[in-house]
Amino acid sequence: LIGMEVYSTDSRGVGGLLRVSLEDFVVEEIPLKAPSAGAYTVLVVEKRGIDTLTAAMRIAHRLRLPLRDVGFAGLKDTRSVSRQRFTVKLQGEIDLQLVSDRNIKVLDVYKARKPLKPGMLLGNRFTVTIRDIQVSPKEAERLLKEAFSQAEEMGGFPNFYGYQRFGIHRPNTHVIGKFLVKGLYEEAVMELLTSTYPGEPDMHRRARLLLAETMDFKEALKNFPHTLVYERSVIKVLSRRPRDYLAALRSLPKSVLSLYVDAYLAYIFNKALSERLRKLRSLSAVVEGDIIARVDDYGNPLRPTRIAKRAGARSEQEVLMAFIPADTRIGMEGFMGEIIASVFKSEGVHPPFKSVEELGLQGKIGLIRPLSFKPKNLSFKVGGDLTVTLSFTLPKSSYATVLLRELMKPSDPIASGF
Repeated sequence: LIGMEVYSTDSRGVGGLLRVSLEDFVVEEIPLKAPSAGAYTVLVVEKRGIDTLTAAMRIAHRLRLPLRDVGFAGLKDTRSVSRQRFTVKLQGEIDLQLVSDRNIKVLDVYKARKPLKPGMLLGNRFTVTIRDIQVSPKEAERLLKEAFSQAEEMGGFPNFYGYQRFGIHRPNTHVIGKFLVKGLYEEAVMELLTSTYPGEPDMHRRARLLLAETMDFKEALKNFPHTLVYERSVIKVLSRRPRDYLAALRSLPKSVLSLYVDAYLAYIFNKALSERLRKLRSLSAVVEGDIIARVDDYGNPLRPTRIAKRAGARSEQEVLMAFIPADTRIGMEGFMGEIIASVFKSEGVHPPFKSVEELGLQGKIGLIRPLSFKPKNLSFKVGGDLTVTLSFTLPKSSYATVLLRELMKPSDPIASGF
């Protein structure tokens, strides 16, 4: 569904459920710098059960700021207790009671010289509890040790994009993105508006199915809940100009259109990494033409990168990278480049994507991402009540759910809480 087609470990999974309660999935951001003086106010926030963008929108609304003036370093999972930082630029003191609600609690406030932007963090600390594991505590301990040992031999865990990158209740952001890069705007709109998925509310499903049946956009404006902001934006345009699908899509914020295209590139990355694992069964083996980068203490890649001139193995202080192009064919050379090119070919897609310019997304070069990650400060405890509690730190671009997938081997990831 999302391009994660293989496991890097062959140990049996412990099974179980994630996120039985929000406290079962705790994330804490690791900031780049210590507090300092400056014109920006940093809010250290604990958010519960809402996504980062919703938290930013609430902060902006309560402080009477435009959303663009609320900065943050990374997106944190909705179904979690997450501690992260937001920056705002305000004169005077902030009324913390005004910002806080049942989902948002301000833990600390300090000053900074610059606003936060995506990527301005070192990594994330996770404390995760798996409940109702399907093996005995003794067997769980053995299986977990086996999985971690195999991952170490492999050179780490595969750095797949996790489930939440593609949408939890509606895992179709990459599907919309594929239609966008192919210039199939009507199909993109119909996927956004009328496709239904098991995880979404009945009210949403009914509105989508009725629109698919009638194609009455004026009536759809009455039926689509106001919480479906992006769908309603598209429907408003189509209620006036029923066949102008490009104009309807361009009514969406560029950040949203960019998210769809990026999700499709993430899907291509997952497919390509799956194929490399099938062929090599290693995340440390270097093939001629591979992109290699040194990493910092948290496992984040540093610049510059280098191109491998011969086969071999990377060092412990290095990571292999992959470049997924959007507006160029550069990066489609070498062993990994050939895999990426074959994935694009199987998808019937060929960069550069001319449609990206029609959508106003000029300058979208593509994505570059490490092929693997290694958890730091890893520990786990198996309880007699069929629980496993794990603590670990990951680089800023890596997903805890990818590591947990290797340990649990879920037959139904969504039902298992992924």
